[in-house]
Amino acid sequence: MSRPGNRPPSAVEQKLAASLAGAVDLTGLKNRAEAQRSATADGRAPGQAGARPTGGAATRVQVDESTFEQEVLVRSGQVPVIIELVSRRAPTTLTALLGAMADEADGAWVHATVDVDVSPGIAQALQARTVPSVFAIAAGRPLADFEGEQPEEALRQWLDAVLRATEGKLTGPESGPSVEAPGEVSDPELDAAEEALSEGDLATAEELFSSLVEARPGDHELVEALRYVQASRRVADETGGGSGADAVDGADARDGTVAAALRSADLLLVSGEYDSAYDVLTDAIRVHFGDDRATLRTRLLELLEALPADDPRVLTARRNLASALY
Repeated sequence: MSRPGNRPPSAVEQKLAASLAGAVDLTGLKNRAEAQRSATADGRAPGQAGARPTGGAATRVQVDESTFEQEVLVRSGQVPVIIELVSRRAPTTLTALLGAMADEADGAWVHATVDVDVSPGIAQALQARTVPSVFAIAAGRPLADFEGEQPEEALRQWLDAVLRATEGKLTGPESGPSVEAPGEVSDPELDAAEEALSEGDLATAEELFSSLVEARPGDHELVEALRYVQASRRVADETGGGSGADAVDGADARDGTVAAALRSADLLLVSGEYDSAYDVLTDAIRVHFGDDRATLRTRLLELLEALPADDPRVLTARRNLASALY
């Protein structure tokens, strides 16, 4: 994976220019999109909202498999399309940062978000390993990518390199009014919670998501978001507000303390390594007893709510927990 800020811009540009041929075949997604549109036209299935017409000054789009061809493959013949693979269960500040940069660029490139839980086929086609992952698509082909959140300066350098590598190779943005993505429903309370999270105000985000969970007990996605925010806040508290990547890692659990196991599990979950987070706590439960075991078990049950109850990782973790307890 090519990560922003890891090498001099000239080297990045050389690699980007050389990779225009692309290594990932996205034709399968194009074929599925065409099949879905045909099925909808024939009345066989309603499908999802259709693709918004290419063109205009749009800077952000939401993409699924049915709209991938139009919004990514076609549009990337005009300007680079920066695909961000996201999950509502694990929101990050990267989404808001990339969206703001896309607005600032005013159509020079497009920020496309893909929910991997809704459209796993896109993540598979791009050979993504984690969320968030970001891919630059130009002329219908993958150009460059990176994993995880990045500082703003590194992101700007990476985006500048993408634009320089594609300069003169694409047709350029079309002029016209912006068109908002279809199907979006305003939710001020949820928007406020997500905005607090995107701004890094974890205390406010936790408070707002807690209120939403209490007010909407049937919406498990809110519980998932709350558990993610709570883990993020604990990590931030442990590391003085930083990401914790340099100060804490999964190896911390090896010192045998309950606190270390809890800390490591939080960091792993925030990093998207759910299996490892659950394993750290389960392993600790096996060797602790009494109040310590109860504390570890309670935290594991909380973190299991960061994924749907029928997720294979949750089912495996619950079986392992039962084995550890009995």
